[in-house]
Amino acid sequence: MTQRLEARADYFLTAAIGLVAILVLALLLVLGSGRESYEEARIARVEMRELRVALLNFTRAQHTARTAGAQHVADRDEASLAAFEAARAAARSSAADALRLSAFEVSSRAAAERLAATTERLFLNLEEAMRQDAPRRRNDLLTAAMAESLERDTAALHEAILRRSEAVNLSETAARNRTDFLSGVLALLSLIVAALAGLALHRERTQWRLATEAAEDARAKAAASDLAKTRFLAVASHDMRQPLHALTLYLSALERRVDSDEARDILAKMDRATQSMVGMFAMLLDLARIQAGVVEPAIEVVRLQDAFDRVVAQYPDSVVEVAPTPLCVRTDPVLLDRILQNLVSNAVRHGGGKARISVAPQGNADIVIADDGPGIAVEDHERIFEEFVRVEGRADGLGLGLAIVKRIADLLKMPIRVESAPGAGARFIVTAPLAETVDAQTIAAPPIEAIIGLKVLVVDDEVLAREAVSRALRDVGANVRMAANEAEAAAVLTEFKPALLVMDLRVEGQLQGIDIARRLSRAVEPAPKTIVVTGDTAADTLTLLRESGFPWLIKPVDREQLIRAVAKELAG
Repeated sequence: MTQRLEARADYFLTAAIGLVAILVLALLLVLGSGRESYEEARIARVEMRELRVALLNFTRAQHTARTAGAQHVADRDEASLAAFEAARAAARSSAADALRLSAFEVSSRAAAERLAATTERLFLNLEEAMRQDAPRRRNDLLTAAMAESLERDTAALHEAILRRSEAVNLSETAARNRTDFLSGVLALLSLIVAALAGLALHRERTQWRLATEAAEDARAKAAASDLAKTRFLAVASHDMRQPLHALTLYLSALERRVDSDEARDILAKMDRATQSMVGMFAMLLDLARIQAGVVEPAIEVVRLQDAFDRVVAQYPDSVVEVAPTPLCVRTDPVLLDRILQNLVSNAVRHGGGKARISVAPQGNADIVIADDGPGIAVEDHERIFEEFVRVEGRADGLGLGLAIVKRIADLLKMPIRVESAPGAGARFIVTAPLAETVDAQTIAAPPIEAIIGLKVLVVDDEVLAREAVSRALRDVGANVRMAANEAEAAAVLTEFKPALLVMDLRVEGQLQGIDIARRLSRAVEPAPKTIVVTGDTAADTLTLLRESGFPWLIKPVDREQLIRAVAKELAG
């Protein structure tokens, strides 16, 4: 009975998430149709403007023709005859333009046809008068009547233009109101999706715990299946990272556009939920990649103070204290950041809400992350580094953070140990090889102001990811163009010379981003700097990235990571 109720609850939850997702897609489609309405309104305005110009040119030309005809009748001068011919040709051309542009309404089309016909009769009458030795009064009266008819038809066309312009304005206002309403509904649905996702995640974690407890005795037999799962996660991470990548950047963009305190509070909660989801997702993928053997360290000189600052930036509430240090170590900066982030997160979550980071040179660099929490029993010092193990009384998280720290530390050949006792807090100590100290000024990135006005071309075949990266760069003042593939990018380069190229590695299903970046760079002088963004983390992909010589970012990328990478690349 309990299993049946659980199954029914899962069914309703899945159905609710599916329904909300369908509604979101439908709203996005409707919003897309609203863009077509704006485009139709723009085209209509252009046509109305061209019609006004055509009528103005026609009025001037037929008036000039009449004046030149009258002058020729008076003095039989060849110059006045040539002026008449030129003005007649201009009037006919303008009348034809007016006829072409007035098809939007039956009455305006009829007025334009009358305008063209009357114009021809007027010019025939003028020609007859010009051929006569003594012009007849009948010709003068007929010319005046036709000129009056032209003025009436021209006025009718002007009235049609005004009616058309008013209709376009009303249509655009209705489309704008509809878009605002749908945007509000979309935001509400996003909140519902976040709530449902949180509920689903909670249920998934509960079921995961129950399944893990039930499968404890069968773990040895499931080793082969577990390895296959981790290999799949490592290879398929690109598609799984894409929506998180776009969502993270869109939330950063939205944060800069809300004004009310209520909206900021809702956005902050959405951001915390998203970051929690990204963190759990990253933990799972990190573990999968390490287990699958696809992680290869890229060793370089790293200033510890820079690594500490990146961690502290994630905790704006001053819950992390750092003792300044000038020391440098030789390690992989990305993997070192992951170790520090997981240890600090563990200290803040389970160690009393605060963490302290310090470093001491002991032949090597001993990096210490300490807290004032309840401490860890000696018998648990080794067990806490195992997967899915959570110390009794600490039910938060998936039990993967310290397991990932241990695996990364082993990969980097950086020993890690814990010093703790119940009631005495905990100290996690990571030992890294010291390197020659580097002056901070030699590797400092330029300030964010350096990005203002920077010409950037973003190439990504995923619409959401492309627009999210572009919006994040525009928000800090960059001049950004977008392209979905190499052909579109080449077309952009004909009139836009970027200083920076942000290139997705996988384009149209193939790992061809590096080759495309090189070809595009050869088409621009000087060649733009390039940053590669990817969600692929397989071993051969990471090798390809290292050999390319281009800096790269692994999705999901948040706004701070993106801007920091751009600033670092600008610094050369």
